[in-house]
Amino acid sequence: MDKEKLLDIGIQFRGGKFPSETWDSLNKKYGHPFKSGEGFRCFVKKELKKLNKLPSKDNGNNEENIENTYKTTIEIGKDNTQTSDRLIRMSEEDAKDVDYLLKAHGYDILQWELVSARNNIWNSYSKQDGVQTLYSSKITVKPRSEYLWNEEDIQRIINNIRIDYSDKINIIPKRCDDSGNILVLPIADFHYNLLADEYSTGNNYNTEIAKEYYYHVLNDVVERTMHERFEKVLFVVGNDFVNADNINGTTTKGTPQDNNTAWFNIINNVTQLIVDGVSILGTIAPVDVLYVPSNHDLHTMYGIMQIVNAWFRNDKNVKVDSSPLPRKYYKYGKTLLGFSHDIKVKDALKIFTSEAKNKWSDCNHMIWMLAHLHQQMIYDKQGYLEIMRLPTISGWSRWSNNNGYVQSDKKNQAFIINKDLGITNVINTVIK
Repeated sequence: MDKEKLLDIGIQFRGGKFPSETWDSLNKKYGHPFKSGEGFRCFVKKELKKLNKLPSKDNGNNEENIENTYKTTIEIGKDNTQTSDRLIRMSEEDAKDVDYLLKAHGYDILQWELVSARNNIWNSYSKQDGVQTLYSSKITVKPRSEYLWNEEDIQRIINNIRIDYSDKINIIPKRCDDSGNILVLPIADFHYNLLADEYSTGNNYNTEIAKEYYYHVLNDVVERTMHERFEKVLFVVGNDFVNADNINGTTTKGTPQDNNTAWFNIINNVTQLIVDGVSILGTIAPVDVLYVPSNHDLHTMYGIMQIVNAWFRNDKNVKVDSSPLPRKYYKYGKTLLGFSHDIKVKDALKIFTSEAKNKWSDCNHMIWMLAHLHQQMIYDKQGYLEIMRLPTISGWSRWSNNNGYVQSDKKNQAFIINKDLGITNVINTVIK
């Protein structure tokens, strides 16, 4: 006896008597398993009750009854998984479509991913439509570890970019000559869009404060080097320039952040900040822009840097390195600088000499400039290699506060590097 087929037939005739021809056909096909139509109805009722899927008794044979009486459940696990069980109208192909299943169960495909699925066919009957194929569908899902980009997101970014093109002119350096010096200005751990308050973190920080600090650093460095001449300015961005990487307000790997405003606004604002920074520094000397990827904003900043690259593509006084390489090297005279958001300090010399093997052999000064920990640090030298961590003007988050990544003062460091002598001056811009 095929129990599933009998159940399917029973569902079709719930709430009423079986036509005589149907009853005769059942008896012949299944070897007379029941003495009467009433016995068959009792069997169907009993089996459906076991499954908590007993349809309501309604003489109208309305197909919607089985959907309305199906025991829909949602369970939330300790590991952030969710299990959804419901009756869904779909085709056999739909039952194999991951996105269809997620949407049918009410989950956003950009925020959730499928762990497992089980779909069992439940045929239902109505006078109007006849036999309809429904599925008893049970899926388990978990939050996506990384945000899933789509075409709509990209289009919204493009549509929301509002840079003022009216005043775009090529940069004209005013203090540039063959002085044997360059100015290096890194902006480390800026965390634009971080929201912090005195009550919960012990400090105040938001987009307006960040913007004020940023322009203060740029203007302070320009003013304090007023009487200096430089061959180049090296402007280093990235290093967690943005606090969160997507519209969900999380880091690249999915850690939730306290944010100040909508992510789409951040794309617009940060693009403008970096374009302005290059333009301001470009009044000193030609600018090389170096992008350092990091853990908070890997996708966001990579996209922004492509815009910056396109913005200055025809300006002979600006060069932009917008590549996604996690570590960058910049050589000037006898000095080789290495930039990375973070590395294991014990491996610093090995990484430096391996990756930059074609650049360091004739250098007297090799310097790693790291970020990430929000504190100024100088490590013991490894041979000729100096290792330093850069301070930040950013506020600190609850996470930073809990982990003790809080420096006593907020400051930014810029460096004057001589072609032969290495670092000859450090400009500390302290936020009062």
